[in-house]
Amino acid sequence: MYYKITNKDSKVYQELHALRTKELKIEEDNIKAIEEKTGMTWENSFGNHGQQTFRRVSSYQGFEFKEAEKVDTKIWKQHKEHKELYVPNTRTKLGREMQEFLNNGLQRSNYNRVIDILDLEHLRRFTFPFVEIAGDLIIVFLGDEHEAKDENLIEITKKEFQSLREELVIV
Repeated sequence: MYYKITNKDSKVYQELHALRTKELKIEEDNIKAIEEKTGMTWENSFGNHGQQTFRRVSSYQGFEFKEAEKVDTKIWKQHKEHKELYVPNTRTKLGREMQEFLNNGLQRSNYNRVIDILDLEHLRRFTFPFVEIAGDLIIVFLGDEHEAKDENLIEITKKEFQSLREELVIV
């Protein structure tokens, strides 16, 4: 089910806006933390990206570093299938430390926070909720298992939802 929230004065709008703003800041802070820890920047990364995960922010397992010649093989090893990617070398202490940092040293959010804000029932089977700030609107996607109860969530079509998402990418 697809929804939009237009009432900026509503509690649900304000809480979702604050949550998503915080998550976007976490994404930026995590990238900076990784760059500081690795001492390198990257073109692409390997992991789970986006907010439709338990953490609601990207998690990282490997990188395509811009300066591959500077990669420390005590920390990193080439990915078996994708040679341009480097993943922590868990055979070394430094590699295990990097793996631990990537798994547990970065900030995260939690999908339950959206479910709690929307006052939805906690289900065994569900789709990870998607929340995005689109100008003055908040758009929300919930799987078919959940149905929003709050009057401020206005059900919209998938086409309208996609249109609002595409406007975000262009800006």
